[in-house]
Amino acid sequence: MTAYLGCYTDEAHANGLKVLELDERSGVMSVVAERPVSNALYQALSPDGKYLYSCTGEGLASFRAEGLEMVDSVPLGNSACHVAAMQDGRSVVFADYLGGFAGSVEVEDGKFGNPVRHRHSGSGPNLPRQDRAHCHQAMPTPDGKGYCVVDLGLDQIVEYPSRRVFKTSPAGEGPRHLLFHPNGRLAFLVHELGNLVSSLSWSPEAGFTSIDVQPTMGHKRPDGKNNLAAAIRFTPDGNGIVVSNRGENSLAVFDFDEATGQLAFKARTMLSGNWPRDFIFAGDTLALVACERSGEVLAMQYDPSTGLFTQIATLGGIHRPVALTVKG
Repeated sequence: MTAYLGCYTDEAHANGLKVLELDERSGVMSVVAERPVSNALYQALSPDGKYLYSCTGEGLASFRAEGLEMVDSVPLGNSACHVAAMQDGRSVVFADYLGGFAGSVEVEDGKFGNPVRHRHSGSGPNLPRQDRAHCHQAMPTPDGKGYCVVDLGLDQIVEYPSRRVFKTSPAGEGPRHLLFHPNGRLAFLVHELGNLVSSLSWSPEAGFTSIDVQPTMGHKRPDGKNNLAAAIRFTPDGNGIVVSNRGENSLAVFDFDEATGQLAFKARTMLSGNWPRDFIFAGDTLALVACERSGEVLAMQYDPSTGLFTQIATLGGIHRPVALTVKG
């Protein structure tokens, strides 16, 4: 199995995009290729699996998934932090954190068109993190007709092209990433600053309505600086969600009722690595975790009956790994 690993870069570490070869049974990983991509903070595969899109320190870049040959790039700003492919494969959507804007760009055979940008303005109550707009994610809606931008700085989800604005709650908790359920009716949102996860209902007509909110670190109340929630993914069986907690360095698993959207805490696993920025499942029981500050990727065996993870392999010596994408 192939995994793509995105990393921050500096003068001594220029290769921000790496290709990992992964043994699915043992979890053993090795770097088999690298590319000089600056600050490759997030990646996405095209729906047909032929192209890999990556954030860069200048905007976006596209690569052939096989061989990682660069196809094209498009300048956007200096802090693109998220990219996703629309379901029809004809465009990608993006978010720029420091610039406070998000948008879309058409793509054909890996070649980009002219980007469309939407700039946000305002601030939130949790200073200094919410001093201004901070677009953290752009996610296609289930019907494929638009996309949602999660703005950490404004406590908002903004839908495009309709431009509908939905306030997230509680205020000041800094929404980071949104996840739509395959049923097209439920969504889940991780709040970075408050280490919270919430469930929401969604429809093309009504948009979002909050259902439930749960802490991702048990009873502890985080300080919003030393503990920050990061990634959110579905469990392989689709019956639960997993959230990573930086600072506490854990993975928290929640079951949910598909009919009501109510969340139920299941388990929390403490990690050996520091600052789990991203993680992804690479099979029914195997997960990879990118630990930014300890510079390693952990291979974890997942037990769906208990919701717990067991570390089985480690790839160390990586400069600030922050994003994972798997190609089966």
